[in-house]
Amino acid sequence: MRILHTSDWHLGARLCDRERIDEQKEFLMWLRETLDKESIDILLVSGDIFDSTNPPNSAEMLYYDFLCSIRESCCHATVIIGGNHDSITKLNSPKELLRHLSVYVNGGTGNTPEDDVITIRDSSGKPMAIVCAVPFLRERDVHIPKAGEFWQERETAVIDGIMTYYRRTLHRALEVKDQSNIPILAMGHLFITGSLSGAGQRDLYVGNLGSIPADIFSDGFDYTALGHIHKPQKVASRQDLRYCGSPLHMDFGEKGDKQVLISEFNGSELLNVISVQVPEFRKLIRFKGDFEEVINQLDEFDPPDGPFWADAEISGGKAIGDINKLMNERALGKGFEFLRIKVLTVEGENILSPERSIEIKDLTVEEVFIKRCEKSGLTEDDISDLLPLYNELMIKVEEGDNCDEN
Repeated sequence: MRILHTSDWHLGARLCDRERIDEQKEFLMWLRETLDKESIDILLVSGDIFDSTNPPNSAEMLYYDFLCSIRESCCHATVIIGGNHDSITKLNSPKELLRHLSVYVNGGTGNTPEDDVITIRDSSGKPMAIVCAVPFLRERDVHIPKAGEFWQERETAVIDGIMTYYRRTLHRALEVKDQSNIPILAMGHLFITGSLSGAGQRDLYVGNLGSIPADIFSDGFDYTALGHIHKPQKVASRQDLRYCGSPLHMDFGEKGDKQVLISEFNGSELLNVISVQVPEFRKLIRFKGDFEEVINQLDEFDPPDGPFWADAEISGGKAIGDINKLMNERALGKGFEFLRIKVLTVEGENILSPERSIEIKDLTVEEVFIKRCEKSGLTEDDISDLLPLYNELMIKVEEGDNCDEN
């Protein structure tokens, strides 16, 4: 049996206000072809299907067209869990209809952890695998804060709650499996302690809240398909505990090849995990260095044959005049225009003028908050004290669309 593991599609995501729907469509077309080419029996999609809780219609169309196309493939079943970017209601609302296409969706937690356990069967009705399809677990799913609770107590309670949740799904899966020689597969969308995160993603919890140790996934799980981290990697050097990463580079800062993972089983025994490289449908190119270095890189740049976007990150140097105009005039000579030109602040130096303005699009949300605090006269210590509260508030805002969905 062969299982393909993918995650973090982020359908509907944009980059510097540019649509990426064409790249996302090409990926799903490639994925559909790969299912047949690699003789895949089960497809696992570990969260962040969409980039936001209210994705554009074009993104939803891609999603449903892809799911319908799988019916004509060799794949027996698809299991999809919700991530922190997904709307529980949007994913769950068609789940009973999709079940008729052998697509099993779990956008958010059910009544009990045991409800997340799914038995996958072949066309003759014979069990092939048991999937513990655990979606992204929000704090409210595993812990109710108590009055006067210290931060460390809260952090411990959340971790214990998530670990208990997985133990209950495993216990139920073992009951269902009984004496059958079939694998138990776990799915999750969370951050495992020690994982190397990629760029272009937001933290799941405040500080270390929700950072889970790898031993949560015991030997009872034969393979664990993880999502949320965009960088593909083994966790704790374990062959059976994997992040497959996002299929597209989500920002210019992400490096390395993108992939999906195929796990091969003989009964319940994991034989091998194979990485299949995802084609680069559009290159994201970054020019980086001081002003003189970036200009030299630009002059020597040979544009690739396929589609690409570029940005520049300038750390210092000397420039006269409008830096955006200077850079884009040179870029136009090469047949392109920069999506973004970011000049990093260098203490004691400003390559344009003492009063150079900073565009808000060049700042993260947290950086905007910090600058607002600085403008209000707060000290560094005051801001450090406020940041955990600010981050907690941002999580509540991001979860707002889902607050009445369970």
